[in-house]
Amino acid sequence: MDFKRVVNIIPLTRVALTSTQIFSYTVPLKLHGQIRPGMLVRIPFGGRRLAGIVSSPEMPRIGNEIKNFKPVFEILSTAPLLNEKGFQLANWLAEYYAAPLGLAVKAMLPRLTKKITPPVLIDFEKYNPDFVLTENQRQAVTQISGALGKSETFLLFGVTGSGKTEVYMQVMERVLESGQQVIMLVPEISLTPQALERFSKRFGFENIAMLHSRMKATEKMWMWQKIRLEEKHIIIGPRSAIFAPVQNLGLLILDEEHDSSFKQYDQNPKYHARTVAKKLSEIWSCPVILGDATPSVDSFYEAAAGQSKLERLPYRIKADVGLPKITVVDMKKEKEQGGVSIFSDYLKYEIIENLHKKRQIILFLNRRGAANFVMCRDCGFVLPCKRCSVSLVWHSWRGSLLCHHCGEAYELPPFCPNCRGANFKHFGIGTQSVEEEIKKFLTKEFTGEMPAIARMDRDTTSASDDGHGKIYREWASGKIRILIGTQMISKGWDVSGVGLVGIVSADTALYLPDFRTNEKVFQMLVQVAGRAGRGKEVGTVILQTFNPDNRAIQAARLQDFESFYKDEIGARQKYGYPPFSKIVKLKFADANQKNAEKKAADAKKVLEKQNGFPAEILGPMPGFIAKLRGRYQYYIFLKVPLGRSKELYDYLKGMPSYTDIDVDPESLL
Repeated sequence: MDFKRVVNIIPLTRVALTSTQIFSYTVPLKLHGQIRPGMLVRIPFGGRRLAGIVSSPEMPRIGNEIKNFKPVFEILSTAPLLNEKGFQLANWLAEYYAAPLGLAVKAMLPRLTKKITPPVLIDFEKYNPDFVLTENQRQAVTQISGALGKSETFLLFGVTGSGKTEVYMQVMERVLESGQQVIMLVPEISLTPQALERFSKRFGFENIAMLHSRMKATEKMWMWQKIRLEEKHIIIGPRSAIFAPVQNLGLLILDEEHDSSFKQYDQNPKYHARTVAKKLSEIWSCPVILGDATPSVDSFYEAAAGQSKLERLPYRIKADVGLPKITVVDMKKEKEQGGVSIFSDYLKYEIIENLHKKRQIILFLNRRGAANFVMCRDCGFVLPCKRCSVSLVWHSWRGSLLCHHCGEAYELPPFCPNCRGANFKHFGIGTQSVEEEIKKFLTKEFTGEMPAIARMDRDTTSASDDGHGKIYREWASGKIRILIGTQMISKGWDVSGVGLVGIVSADTALYLPDFRTNEKVFQMLVQVAGRAGRGKEVGTVILQTFNPDNRAIQAARLQDFESFYKDEIGARQKYGYPPFSKIVKLKFADANQKNAEKKAADAKKVLEKQNGFPAEILGPMPGFIAKLRGRYQYYIFLKVPLGRSKELYDYLKGMPSYTDIDVDPESLL
């Protein structure tokens, strides 16, 4: 009989989600014995010649069975792009997140380019600091170092400024001495310049690799190859850096592990870098450190239950300075007393005081743009996005309205589309409004030299590949005196000159219908407050709110994570939310509302027919944003008992191909 070798290959191109993403090809005689899983090959695909990754070999098959199979053209790489451990992770990703294996593999690979170019990065001279560890730091380093070579998870729970980074570095030194590699994840691209500087100075610039989405494809490919050849031993980046092609992994670190940006939410597989890190810890038999001043409720619960190990850093390194003092200002009273400014009298006073003392100031707002929405004052009509069921936001710097969900830009119409009136008013505040207001205030009230003011949000950083780095360097050097920003400045940055943090509005997202709302507000407030007072003087934080009695705000005022955790974990247990269950979010979308609703209803019937799996099915229900990018959204939520992950994969395999599956969603909205 005519037997031929067959291999399964994942084409490195966009393939319909309804497909398995994996296709079978025959192996020409000349390539027998050469093709192995992980290799890059050239294949025919839909009339094109494409690169593909060999996923697995098949048993030899006879001619009749493979009559229409096409042959592999050639091998493009002599060494596999994905090693055995890489495929082990890819298979787990596909199963845990109920995603096609092909998508899991593609998520782990960079965009392949023929040309590679090294990125232009600032070099830093290496030095050996004379650093004395505190007793708590020494204890943490000893415990984590003792677990090298084992799969262990450590929650490094330390207040802001307690020296978590030094613990990372001390353990890293031991890993690097053994010739192994380290993956260090930060939650935001904006934090990579600071991390690059710190770790380059300590371990040498030549040892550091960076991976993030703002890099050019040719630069990313250069870094990727250097990591794969073990020429780079410390890999720094946001969530996607978890897939760096390490060959000898000895340690994983997630700084600010609570941060929601570690979750992939807009592409499949919808992985969480923290969950992937724990799996990598098993695959490579190495520890993972989760560092945080405000750990996620889930992570702290695991540590309290003994599922991971808790190491505490309860004091700032400069213990004589201590944590910043947080004062809550009730903005309702400000309004009652005739206040019309977005700044309270107390915040204005502290701004002037800190400028006279030559100290830096952060003004924080949890949104960008100049206003929340634009409304007709004659009829109350709010200008909406035509593709999404959300209001548009005015951006004065570009002179247009922008949808923050689909990115569509609109001109401000001369007349109201509803009543033909011409009486529009901007409501709410954004980073641009804060910048304009502070400049007016200082021009009127400040007698010294006008300070340098900068704004850091997606608008100001997206225009440049090094937008984050430029602002960070000018801020760290003291050139920028007042920094206005959104969430990207609320964590991680360690600059000793900051004397004041003004939280212009603490109420954003306070009452969103999501079980994690209070947790996220508490974390955000404590993190941004922690940017103050890292030098020789105690920092000041002014927290402005219309809801001073809210439990998240009160816990943030006291910077008391454990009392907040105690209240929060009780509520989670009462209602059966994570960490006492697993949540799965199923999304159904269509340009026609009735079709979207029918898709969700049909999917629910499929779920209900699969007897024997103990999932609580909630919905279907319209999305919090009912229409997004021109498509109506409906959701079904599954509450699944713990310990049923393997059965969950089989349960979800029966879902219609149009179902968007999100296992462990970060938000229910």
